Amino acid sequence: MRRLVTALFVCFIAIASTAAFAADYPKMTIRLSHNQPTGSPEDIGAETFKAIVEDRSGGKMEVQIFPSMQMGSMREQTESAQMGTLDITIQPVSVLTPFVEELQIIDFPFLWPSTDELYRVMDGPVGRRFYEFTEPKGLVSLGLWASGFKQFTTKGIDIHTPEDFKGVKMRVMPSPLLIAQYKAWGANPIPIEYAELYNALQQGIVDGQENPIQSIAMNKLYEVQDRLILSNHGFLAYIFVANKGWFDGLPDDARELVLQAEKEARLAEREAQAKKEAEYLDEIKSSGISVTELTDEEYEIFSKKSRSVHDQFASTDAMKELLSACYDELGKN
Repeated sequence: MRRLVTALFVCFIAIASTAAFAADYPKMTIRLSHNQPTGSPEDIGAETFKAIVEDRSGGKMEVQIFPSMQMGSMREQTESAQMGTLDITIQPVSVLTPFVEELQIIDFPFLWPSTDELYRVMDGPVGRRFYEFTEPKGLVSLGLWASGFKQFTTKGIDIHTPEDFKGVKMRVMPSPLLIAQYKAWGANPIPIEYAELYNALQQGIVDGQENPIQSIAMNKLYEVQDRLILSNHGFLAYIFVANKGWFDGLPDDARELVLQAEKEARLAEREAQAKKEAEYLDEIKSSGISVTELTDEEYEIFSKKSRSVHDQFASTDAMKELLSACYDELGKN
């Protein structure tokens, strides 16, 4: 009987402590936006963040999620997070680069040898050095989320070395970095908006394109391409950013909860992305498209050929220092 009473007392103290802890959180609504549809890895991560924050705050901190570009274009969402209209947004590095040029290094071709190495570097001290550059722009970066490595697809053209790109018309996003990347390899880069990509491939306006496996499958680009080259040449990363004024103004307990929830959500998003990518690759293979992979030797040739692009776009002392820190971490110096 005494044991039962003691157990009930301990349980009561634990519940009371939890309630008291939850009572320390302010009552608020957090507005979070992203670009992907519901059920996507990014959305799974956002929903995980919401569940953790609401559960551990005892419901005092509510999270409203706005997926599928409900809050405007990617740039508009970033500007809203800067101004405080949104508290949090999850955006690709390429979208954040016009605001914070130092982040462009994350997009450099043939920089990251694997997702594990990318995550190790960006989740550590070097990653924090990158994120410090977002704060003067009114944004606090909490972590790097994944959309996966980009791969090449072509029609009638095998790619093994940069020489194979000679004269090949490759669709790129309207990005100076990507244009320079393909020129360095000998290709003819042609900027085309994402919405027009399928038709451009179908009509032969371009011979090929680059995208992560998920995008290739979701847009059924394998219907108008006959070769997929697993090149892992550039990682399409997202960054979870918060309005600096809002984040800095949070009470300590609430700020710590947001940080911990993002960390756990980031891992959930990465796991969902890896699982989805494997499923999408199976879908692409079942279409009958030729699937090959760069050998280690071919990858190294591309990597060396891409160093000139790194040097060109690491254009400031700060960017040179960041790139050198990445090289050091990756054993590339």
